[in-house]
Amino acid sequence: MEEEKAFQLIKAEIFKRLGAKMDAYKDSYLRRRIRARMRKLGIASYVEYYQLLKKSKEEFEELLLTIAINVTEFFRDPIVWKTFQKKVIPELVDFKRKHHQSSIKVWSAACSTGQEPYSIAMSFYEVLGPNLDGFRVSILATDIDREALHVAMRGEYPEDAVEKQVPKHMIPKYFVKVNERYRIKPEIRKLVNFRWFNLLSSKYPVGFDVIFIRNVLIYMNREAQEEIFMKLYESLEDHGYLILGKTETILGKSAHLFKLYDLVARIYKKNLEVKGYGKNIGG
Repeated sequence: MEEEKAFQLIKAEIFKRLGAKMDAYKDSYLRRRIRARMRKLGIASYVEYYQLLKKSKEEFEELLLTIAINVTEFFRDPIVWKTFQKKVIPELVDFKRKHHQSSIKVWSAACSTGQEPYSIAMSFYEVLGPNLDGFRVSILATDIDREALHVAMRGEYPEDAVEKQVPKHMIPKYFVKVNERYRIKPEIRKLVNFRWFNLLSSKYPVGFDVIFIRNVLIYMNREAQEEIFMKLYESLEDHGYLILGKTETILGKSAHLFKLYDLVARIYKKNLEVKGYGKNIGG
């Protein structure tokens, strides 16, 4: 079996498992991640690695985790969090009060090991105070990587990571020191509901005021990105905010679904002029 054919067979197995189209992820990204596993195992050829995958369910799980992996940290890209706390949350609260609503729903898509949803929860406490100003805040945090979700649910992080990433005054407010680690306090933990979810699924949860989807779309091709943006459009409430990673932009047919709200922080708002077109939004 030739190398290219073996790569294509590995790719087909990956997408079958993910329930996605064969070209949803960029080939260059897949090759990098597959080779990372091969290097770790001392395997030089795709043919040999494909034969291993056919025999080992455990290795296939490891490969999927490698593909799903994303680097995350508390308050990644400070300008995003400053804008979220100083502009987005106050505007959202004003909107909710005006419309006599007391619940706020946020989705942290591709949440990895939990630092992003916990940063969201801490942000609400920072802005609204210890009683969240009477609001019921709920954060849905999803990821395709079950191992990462287990870490997120535990809510314990290395001492040096927390001390480097979280503003000093916030650490004693929201963490408890346990040996050489920091544990998220219960009032932060209870705002977050962790759940397994594949972004390439056809059915998305709905009704969100804010959706964070950062540093995951860059690994997908344009068609997969456009499908995701269309589903995110439906998931957001009409007044909702979409927060992307700093290297990501909305391109192609889905570009007109959202209006730019803050360029530097990569925050968008729903474009209501296209509302009501349903599945024909992109057409």
